[in-house]
Amino acid sequence: MMIDYKFYDTCSLLLKANTLFDNDEKFAISSITLEELENIKTSSTRDADIKYAARKLLHSLDEHRGDYDIHIFTQTMLNPIVEKDLPITNDMKILATAIDYDTNVHPDETIFVTNDLALKAIANLFFSDKMLESVNEE
Repeated sequence: MMIDYKFYDTCSLLLKANTLFDNDEKFAISSITLEELENIKTSSTRDADIKYAARKLLHSLDEHRGDYDIHIFTQTMLNPIVEKDLPITNDMKILATAIDYDTNVHPDETIFVTNDLALKAIANLFFSDKMLESVNEE
């Protein structure tokens, strides 16, 4: 039986935060996502609700340290992104980390989860439709 490992981007992780550890779902995040959550938490330009959500999510991740993987981003992971001449943004770094996770950690078992429609369209260049998901926003 194949086990799917979900790889969340920052937005989808924030949306899933309240139910992230409700089941035995296997998932991973990029080290870039942790940086983004830290930046959200301390940002002077973000509203109080999103800052609180980022703080709460970071505490939840800390409490469940062994229940998910953190895949560390490295510059060499950007090769597939660079080959397609895409701009290098944090979204592309997260996608590159997910591609590397799918290639080297859980081949063909990784589902990339994003609610960013532009990122989802780009991710579809690397992941099949059945390996892409969004978090239900209700």
